Amino acid sequence: MRLSLLLLFPLVVHASPIKLTPIQVKSLGVETASLTRHAGSLSTGMPATVVIPDGQTRVVAAPLAGLVLETRVAEGEPVRRGQVLVRLSSPELIGLQGGLAQAATALSLAQDSARRDEGLLREGIIPESRARASAAALAQARAALNAQRAALRAQGLNNDALSRAERGEGFASEIALSAPISGVVMARQVTLGSRVEAATALYTIANLNPLWIEIDAPADVAARVKVGMRVDLPGRHLKGVVLRVLPAAGAAQTVRIRARLDSENASANASENTSTNASPDTSLRAGQSVSARIEGLGGGQEWRLPVKAVVRERAKSYVFVRRPDGFEARQITVLSQSANTVSLAGDFKDGELVAVGGIAALKSVWLGAGDAK
Repeated sequence: MRLSLLLLFPLVVHASPIKLTPIQVKSLGVETASLTRHAGSLSTGMPATVVIPDGQTRVVAAPLAGLVLETRVAEGEPVRRGQVLVRLSSPELIGLQGGLAQAATALSLAQDSARRDEGLLREGIIPESRARASAAALAQARAALNAQRAALRAQGLNNDALSRAERGEGFASEIALSAPISGVVMARQVTLGSRVEAATALYTIANLNPLWIEIDAPADVAARVKVGMRVDLPGRHLKGVVLRVLPAAGAAQTVRIRARLDSENASANASENTSTNASPDTSLRAGQSVSARIEGLGGGQEWRLPVKAVVRERAKSYVFVRRPDGFEARQITVLSQSANTVSLAGDFKDGELVAVGGIAALKSVWLGAGDAK
């Protein structure tokens, strides 16, 4: 076979064109396929991961140590802002309400003292310094009461419970913790009847509208991506837009491209208080691996071929284009590459045939390397 190749083809390095008869083409096992034009897509599908955007996740934690009396929402269920998630019983809560009652009493006494001293000052009975001291004590008492109110409100007590505690008419021993945002329960970290310490995470809630995807793109592709380019997920009725090309490359020499997925179900005027935000596609999950395409600005001047059609020589890439008298090695620019397909740019015409089989034999003839073997 080596001898026949040497006899059939002249020894020419980088010959153009590669002249072959139909019989020779068949004997080399060369197969061809038509170039496929595509409208500026940089990739046939790059690996991507679904992520929840920063700022759309909240953790509901226990404000005090206590016993879990009730859990009202399970993992995966949608919730509204303000919806009660869990109820705790905490002895510490009673002590805090006692402090609120004492602060309310201290404020009342400070108000009486300030009013009395103000009247005595007008009559010239006490010096002005004493009246000022009473006014300062009143301001401190008012600030202490407001601080106690804020602390208990943060524990989950409503205004009615605060008013009763200030009057000393009854102290609540239970805390109702509510959802801080509308969304979906991503995790429930607490079980009924368990005891928890202060700051223990009980629920994790996320707003899934919109979602992000982070695409792992080859560095040469990432260099051509611009903020605002459109993204689509093959096989899904979802599109998005590029938000950012991250500056660092990963261990596999890929660059992450962050994109926001558009939601056809989201309303621009939807209120977080009255509606539950849902995922734009219920089949998508945070952490899920998907395939993503980025639409470029090539205006249809990019082409797609099987990856095996590309040959490389001296840091340049070529494909073998069919001619009436054989083939021509034409230089190309590889835009992106997946496992089976390559996107490229080059000087082509619609309908041109490119070799996709017998590439090694064609390259050998092209380089005049038949005698080397």
